[in-house]
Amino acid sequence: MFKLRKGIFLYLLIATAFVFTAGGYFYVEEVPSEYEKAMAQIKYQFGYSNVYAVNRNSTNGEKAVQSDADRAKTVYLTFDDGPSARTLEILDILKKHNIKATFFVISDEKETSREIVKKIYDEGHSIGVHSASHSYETIYKSVEHFLKDFEQCLEYIKDITGEVPNIFRFPGGSVNSYNKKICKELTDEMVRRGFTYFDWNVSSDDAVKGYTEESIYSNVMNGCKNHSVSVVLMHDSAPKKATVAALERIIPDLLEQGYTFDRLDETAQPTVFRIE
Repeated sequence: MFKLRKGIFLYLLIATAFVFTAGGYFYVEEVPSEYEKAMAQIKYQFGYSNVYAVNRNSTNGEKAVQSDADRAKTVYLTFDDGPSARTLEILDILKKHNIKATFFVISDEKETSREIVKKIYDEGHSIGVHSASHSYETIYKSVEHFLKDFEQCLEYIKDITGEVPNIFRFPGGSVNSYNKKICKELTDEMVRRGFTYFDWNVSSDDAVKGYTEESIYSNVMNGCKNHSVSVVLMHDSAPKKATVAALERIIPDLLEQGYTFDRLDETAQPTVFRIE
């Protein structure tokens, strides 16, 4: 028995000496298959800041450039700041025309809000993280503050849908006046974690003071003419009745002009703002 215990002790001692090396750091080799899988998921993101550009002096990001010949005349409708009653109206319009879109949601624990998020998911649209608090002053204090807010919204979506979202949109876009000191560090960290973020190259300007149904319609229709692939920024928060009304006209008119619609996911070429 003593010899057996002594043998086990020597085995553990040798094993410990093997794994604790270089000053006591524990090292586990990355499993190649998992590493390759992760790299395949985000490889297209490397260097995209040099490919896509936006003039950040423009309030609507319409000068972001994206080229994708394989998806010419494709429109990605994206909606920020829901869920709300407007989301339900938008879902009805999308179902009517049999098209899919993308919703970047704010976590809201009201039961009605959770039901709307589940409806978005059940009807086959993409759901991405937007924010838990949507408080720019708070979430852009530091990378750590952003990650805390992000994780809360991610868990909210996961709890409702059963899936972990892998796409998101920064509140205010990836480059804004609140995060300008940390935007490079922040975007690098999120890409390192395997998440894909999307800005936009067409803005409805439905968050600009004085917007109307007509201005939203004109902004989207004119903006889509300038891009072979359009990522359209809209909002589905409760006050956005004009957005819903404009959408009723935008979708059939774009369809008539030969555009197709799709939803964003991690395989879509990201439209992002240039980080100066």
